[in-house]
Formats: sequence, structure tokens, C-alpha cells
Amino acid sequence: MVTMALDAAPRSIDPRFAVDANSQYVENLIHCSLIAFDKDGKTVPDLAEKWKWVSPTTLEVNIKKNITFSDGSTVTPADVQATYMYFKNETIKNPSPRKSAFTNLKNVSVAKESVTFELNEADSTFLLNLVVGILPASFSSKDMLIETDKITGCGPFTFTSMNANELVMTANQKYNLGNPPKAAGVTIKFVKDETTRYAKLQAGEIDIVQNSISRDKVNDIAAKSPSLQVLRRAGLNTTYLGFNMKDKLVGDEKVRQAINQAIDREKIIKYVLSGLAIPANTMLPPTDTFFSKDLAKSTFNPEAAKKLLDEAGFKDPDGDGKKPRFALSYKTTTDLTRISIAKAIASDLKKIGIDVTVESLEWGKFKSDVEAGKVQMWSLAWVGFKDPDIYRFAFATEAFPPNGGNRGWFSNTELDTLLNAGKIETDTAKRVVIYNKVQDLVAKHLPYVFLWHEEIFAIVSKKVEGFEVYADGRYASLATAQKK
Repeated sequence: MVTMALDAAPRSIDPRFAVDANSQYVENLIHCSLIAFDKDGKTVPDLAEKWKWVSPTTLEVNIKKNITFSDGSTVTPADVQATYMYFKNETIKNPSPRKSAFTNLKNVSVAKESVTFELNEADSTFLLNLVVGILPASFSSKDMLIETDKITGCGPFTFTSMNANELVMTANQKYNLGNPPKAAGVTIKFVKDETTRYAKLQAGEIDIVQNSISRDKVNDIAAKSPSLQVLRRAGLNTTYLGFNMKDKLVGDEKVRQAINQAIDREKIIKYVLSGLAIPANTMLPPTDTFFSKDLAKSTFNPEAAKKLLDEAGFKDPDGDGKKPRFALSYKTTTDLTRISIAKAIASDLKKIGIDVTVESLEWGKFKSDVEAGKVQMWSLAWVGFKDPDIYRFAFATEAFPPNGGNRGWFSNTELDTLLNAGKIETDTAKRVVIYNKVQDLVAKHLPYVFLWHEEIFAIVSKKVEGFEVYADGRYASLATAQKK
């Protein structure tokens, strides 16, 4: 039995209601889905054998034959249909939060070996919604499943039990979408306190902790704990510095360009993030299919930054750099690492004449301030995205809160046109061309200053073999892990 720790229990073990990260990580272990993601975050078939866009609004998915649930019954196209049509059922008393992802879904029909999804409007990104864990059709009329229900899945593990302290899963003996799990089972313990997680790791009570140990302890673990190893890799995440376009200071493009050139990313990565990140100059990590290889890298050049501020009309008051050109507010969360990052950026900006006040806020207050536009600068991260359509959610005019994630109220008609074209285009090569142009425009206007892509890391007992870190943080490799 392999044991790992999470900082919180999953909110639901019903795949139709799995919206938080921990629920989705567990969903991926107990249930199979039409598509999945490999260790690099690339889309791969799971229950689906293949798929094709019959038209811009019609997606046909062929289902693999003779795949079974954990009770031995066959997974059929009707099960897939029932799982997805659940989100269209208007009689459900407590609808799933995942329902919003399927507002564009018109109908799901089945044939002997296939399922066809009909959309109201063209949307090439719809394929990424086919990650919902498939349930038997008999569950389609039931409300959210809980621990006492007999949960039947087609994933590598079978749900055994869950309480306030832990979730227990056993190897699914009927699993036939791949090799059977090597471990007899997995126990996931819920340990809220980081110090306690760290102590349990060192004591051997926990075998795996991923991304929930402070980065400043990672190097200590590698050097001082012979029974533990650190696994790390580039992640699907991007940390950025955001700006309120309605503000007269950071709304100035030259000011944002100056800030971009004033931040010493390499230094912050080395000393604040313990080297567990790579610099970013676009939303997409270098491993992404749509990453623009021709995009110029952001450079650290404080002198050029000062000249940009001069050009913007914010000249050095006395010419000696002792007085600030202007002052800004930078809001962040109460996370100690995020506060350290904010202070480091504030220090860099002070050197070019921008006086920055760092405000750390409790998450709820921070989030509401950003979405209400009660902020000049802030820092956040986009995590786990799989498609360049993230640019539309972050920067399209139609994505102003509460309709999307354009929290800086950035608007550009040329960009909107490209983003709409990228959404409906299903040919990958053509989408690459579109999103290279998108990245060029965003780099020119800088609604964000992209900072870095933080690495995913796991602290793993040396008694465990076969565990790999996935780019999106999922725990799929628990199916190949075993304890000596």
C-alpha cells in the first residue's frame, strides 16, 4: 500500500461534481474518461479509441471495446451518453458546478460503438471537456454520490472508504484500459498542516507529498534526508504580474514595458523559489504545442526601463534616483512565498524610481478586490491549462468579470478577432499560426508581465518505485508506483 498526503480532502468523489483540484486528482484514479493527459499534459485517448470533428459543431468519438467497470459490467456508449446528458438535465435539484462547461452542448447521441456530441456553436476547445469520469447509466438519475454509495468506476483503483482523515482505494482487478496497478492500493491522508506533513514524511508515515512543502525546505530535504528523494519537472502553470487597465499609471503601456524590463526574474527564481521555476515571456510553457518559439525573450534591463519611464512622461524628479517617479500598490495573498516575491519585485521597481507598497490580503478579500478592479498591480498564477484558449478567458473583451478571467479589463479588437478565430478552428496547424499572432500581440501590449513557470515537485520515499511527476500535477502515476 502506497501512502500520500493532501492538504485537504476532495470535496466530492462523484466525478460529475469534481471541480476542486483534489477531487479531480482522485477522479482520475477511480474513473476512466474519454480522454486523458499524459505526463507532459498532452491529450491522449483513454476510453475513447479515436475522435474526429464531423463538422465545426459535431464531434464523433469512437469507444474502445470490452472495457469494464470495477464490477465487471461493460462500459457502453450509453453510459457515456448518460454521464454527459446529466449536465443538461434541468430537473436536478442540486446541479453540478461542472454544468457551466456544457452550456454549448446541444445533444449527445449514441451508435453501436460511438458517441456523437452536437454543439450549438463551433468550439474546438470542447474536446478538453471530455475528461469527466464515466459512471454507469444507472447512476444518471441520482444526485451527488457520497461515501456510502457503491461507487463503480473504470479507473485503475476502486473506491474503498473515506472519512475525515483519509481516503482508501484498492487496485481495480477489472481494470483493462492499461496495465493493472502495481500497488495493492493507495491511502491518501488529509494533513492540513505543512509542518505535520513534513514530519510524517521524515518519519516514514507518508510516502509521497507533492507541491505542498515550502520550496525553501526542498533543498534541505535533498541534502539532509537520505530516505527521501525530490522529483521535479516543468509544470503547466504561469505566474504573472497583472495590471488594472483603468488605472492611469499601469494603464500606460510604456510603464508596463518598463516594469517588465526592471524585474530580475532569474534572481527571484534562484533565491525565493529555490530554483524551482523557469522564466516566462508568454502564457504557454516551452513544452506546449502552441508555444511561440520566435517570440523575443523578456530581458532584465533597468537602464532601458528608466528610459521608457522618461518617454512616458515620468521623469526622475531630481535626476539622482533618490526620489520616486510615482508610487504603486501591489496586492498579493498571505502566502509567505507570494509575499517574498512581491517584496523582491518591489525592490527591483524601486531601483527604476517606482515606489511600491505591498499589501497582503486574505484570499477571499484579495480575490474580490482583483475582480472588482480595486487594485493597481497584483500577482496570481494560471494553473493546469491545456489549451491556448486560456488567452481568450484571460484577455478577451467578452471575458470581463464575472464572465471570465480578464481581471485587468484589457481590451483589444485585433486580439478579440484572433481569439474568436482560434476558438472555432479545429485544424492544429492553423491554430498554431493564430496563437503565435496572439502571443505577439500580448507581448507587445503587456496586459500581464509573465514572470515564470513554476516546477511541479514531489518528495518521495526511496522505498517507492515507479512514481512520476505529471506536468499538470495529477497523480496518474500512482497506478505504476509500488513500495519495496
